[in-house]
Amino acid sequence: MRRWPMYIVFAVCFLLTLSLFNSWSMETELQNKLTELSTQLQECSKHQTTCMEDSLRHIQQKDSFNSKINDLENQKIKLNNDLLEYKDKMSKSETKINRTLVDVELCKTELQSLQNLQLSKSATLETLRLEKETLTSQLEERKQKVEELEKEILRLKSSMTTKSAPNPPAPSKVTPAAQPPKLSSSLNALNPVNEPVLEDNAKEEIEDANVDFEQQL
Repeated sequence: MRRWPMYIVFAVCFLLTLSLFNSWSMETELQNKLTELSTQLQECSKHQTTCMEDSLRHIQQKDSFNSKINDLENQKIKLNNDLLEYKDKMSKSETKINRTLVDVELCKTELQSLQNLQLSKSATLETLRLEKETLTSQLEERKQKVEELEKEILRLKSSMTTKSAPNPPAPSKVTPAAQPPKLSSSLNALNPVNEPVLEDNAKEEIEDANVDFEQQL
């Protein structure tokens, strides 16, 4: 059997040692890398779990936000409808207010007319009252004069029956009664008064008494 030279054997041993050392260092490096990769994998899994949780939370928040947006949209539509309804009511209220103002102006005008009519009526009634008082006082005076004439007639009749002298006594002068007051057209329309004819009756009675006295003579 042929023997290898020593330097070759040493070289092979050295190469084997180097390869073993390299394999050991590579194994150590690979183990470290595997450890790092496992750590990174764990971190990645944790991060993935966190991301999934965040994603789920974000999805829930998105759904919540969408629900809120829908609610807000519904509220917006409702508020728009309420606003249109309020505008319609406001327009109707303004129309009613304008009509009420016109009615108030008409009522003020009618009230002013009624007040003017009341003032005119009061003035007319006051005038008629004064005329009535004047006529009443004149009628009272005339009644007194008529009573005086009646008394004078009675006195003349008694004196004519008692006297026997041939010459008849001169008739006493009788003051004629005042003419009856003339009523205004407005007072005649309200309180018509029949004009008495007492003065003419008194004159006729005096003339009849004189005729009877002459016949007796």
